[in-house]
Amino acid sequence: MKPLRLYGDPFASGSAASALRAVLELSFRRGFRPSLCLSAIRAEKGTGQSVVELGNGVRTFAVATELTPAQIELLQRAASTPIPATAPVVVFAPRRFGDEMMSMAGLEWPRACTVRNGTLDSATATLDRIEAELRWAGTEDPAIASDLAELEAWAALPEPPEDGPVLHVGAEDPAAGSDIAVRAFLAACPDGDRMLRLVLPIGAEETAARLAALANELGGLAAVARLDFVLSPLDPMHAAGCSVILQPLRRLFAGDVLAQLLASGRPVVATRYHATAPALGAPGTCIPVGGMLVTGDDGLPLCEPDLDNVICGLQKALGDAVAARSIGLRARSHAVAELSADRPAAPPRKLPAVAKGEAKPVVVLEAPFFEVSSSAELSIETARALLRRGEVDLRLVPTAPFVADLDMLRQRAPELCSSLARDPKDVDLWLSTGWPPRSERPDCRTFALRIDWEYGALPTELVPLVAQEADLVVVHSRHVEKTVVAAGCAPSRIVRIPHGVDAALFSEQGAADQELLAWKGDLPLVLFVGGMVFRKGFDLLLRMALDAASRGARFVLCAKTVGHAQHYAGYHMADLAERFCKAKGAPPMRILNGDLTREQLAGIYRASDLLCHPYRGEGFGMPVLEARACGVPVLVTRGGSTDDFATGEGTVGIPSVRRAIELNGAHLGQPWVLEPNAGRAGELLEQSLRTLPQLRASARQAAASVQRTFSWDAAAIAIERLAAAKAPLAAPVDVQLSQKPSLAAL
Repeated sequence: MKPLRLYGDPFASGSAASALRAVLELSFRRGFRPSLCLSAIRAEKGTGQSVVELGNGVRTFAVATELTPAQIELLQRAASTPIPATAPVVVFAPRRFGDEMMSMAGLEWPRACTVRNGTLDSATATLDRIEAELRWAGTEDPAIASDLAELEAWAALPEPPEDGPVLHVGAEDPAAGSDIAVRAFLAACPDGDRMLRLVLPIGAEETAARLAALANELGGLAAVARLDFVLSPLDPMHAAGCSVILQPLRRLFAGDVLAQLLASGRPVVATRYHATAPALGAPGTCIPVGGMLVTGDDGLPLCEPDLDNVICGLQKALGDAVAARSIGLRARSHAVAELSADRPAAPPRKLPAVAKGEAKPVVVLEAPFFEVSSSAELSIETARALLRRGEVDLRLVPTAPFVADLDMLRQRAPELCSSLARDPKDVDLWLSTGWPPRSERPDCRTFALRIDWEYGALPTELVPLVAQEADLVVVHSRHVEKTVVAAGCAPSRIVRIPHGVDAALFSEQGAADQELLAWKGDLPLVLFVGGMVFRKGFDLLLRMALDAASRGARFVLCAKTVGHAQHYAGYHMADLAERFCKAKGAPPMRILNGDLTREQLAGIYRASDLLCHPYRGEGFGMPVLEARACGVPVLVTRGGSTDDFATGEGTVGIPSVRRAIELNGAHLGQPWVLEPNAGRAGELLEQSLRTLPQLRASARQAAASVQRTFSWDAAAIAIERLAAAKAPLAAPVDVQLSQKPSLAAL
């Protein structure tokens, strides 16, 4: 196998695009397996007579082009061809963007055996060099893997039908979870004629009889009739007519089987814990099932799946065919990229440099640095503080998808660009941020997960990861800390590190936004910062504004929205805002949708007279802290995460009560939010506006204390202490295992 990843825009004009197309055409003739990386394509609005549709299961788009039909056919083949993640990457970039695209390609494919510039040589010379690189690299096998030929046979299966059987591949060992598969199937599909196909080894008649007896116990002969036993070595045709694959594993009994099932294009519902995370860890490639690490009757650890989570996962896969197909397509690409046996070897581990004196601890911050989000912003500020202090050797690992690029980070925090790393080694502390959390343990001494969750009870799929496997769980508020403790995580493994504010930026000193000042005139400005969504209480904000206006308050309202086109796309309340603006007696409202620099955001706070944040669920509440640092009074929900820093002088609390809510999937308890008292909220807004001079004076007095107490340096110091610890604070996970009765009775 000679895999080759092409990174560039074949639809652009210029020599780089021509070189890419030339290498692509020649690579097919020379026996390579070329794949086109779609993230580098920027010409989605090209010109030409033909429209090309490209897709890889994750990204799909159309490009107008003048390319010939033969060229288009080659590009489409390459775009839909998955190859191992360690394959060599050849970058085709215009001269002025060459270094930057080389860096981005290396960050996106951190374990590629080589990353080369494809515009420096002819197509023949480029492929000669790649062949030499492949020979030098050698090969490796992932922990869970299958031969590429086997994966291709599974990947060649047709699309799954919507009403086909559910497939389970079992074994005579109860650790395969076949009994759970039967229970979950009959609970998720109590009626109808859908079948559960159980593929068992030849000679497993006794196991089949026990499973049939279990089905009879649960649902009688009608339930037994819905079990289709196949005693045979696993073959792709066993999955051909199936819609979903169900693998509630207690223990990984065959790694190649899991890789093959993922390659089938069917959504896989499977137990995810440390043994299966190398295969099931990539977001969106499976429907993960959580459980609890326990000790089996053989003394070895296993993961007991949560039955409710298995049932919910199966119902999710069967209930949404479009989403299930998307998961299956991503899993197919993931299986080839990450689970191919005999793939090119990643670059060898570099020997640590010999340093004078005592070496600094190596800290990795893993976060979505190339997107506009709170996770990215908070991680950038943390990284800046760590770099400024200079007490650790800092490495930054960006996570996909790459919505932005190096230019965005360079404008935001240029000093961080040199800390970006492809595949860090010899790491003392690896702190991973983002949602969903990283489930596969990285190569490090201490693995820490940052958890933000606003709904009171964690999803079951996050155990045993949060409760048992991660060495440390980092939270930023007491509210989230209680949620993690309730999930079964020992308090000794939880570290609370509040976020900070840049006191030089978020303060009373500095210019206010002149446009907002001119717009509001003599009226007080009430500011809302956040998504226009239920959780942030945007609907409550509008109701409060109408109520306060009806009580005689005169003011203007400004909403600085976030996540409008990304995280909250499709369910924000823009329509409600439009109706509000047309409502009789509503105060004037201005909506700011665009991206702002931190300086511009600080100017908006300084132009405001009151921040109103009637949230239902918050993991921290950064806008409340930033407003307080700027000396702006806040009207905020009581009882949640902001109680850590938004009580006392300059704050007004909205009373709230817990409200149970229904969320998709299984959770470790009943999810809930805080429901602010809507009747009192409008009254409190009117009172706050009436007493605004006194409220502002007390808020200004408290600002300096807020800035001192909540600083990014304080957050950095806490991380430095974790990195300096000689061993993880938690005991190894196998020491914490609870005992489980013998599996013989299952």
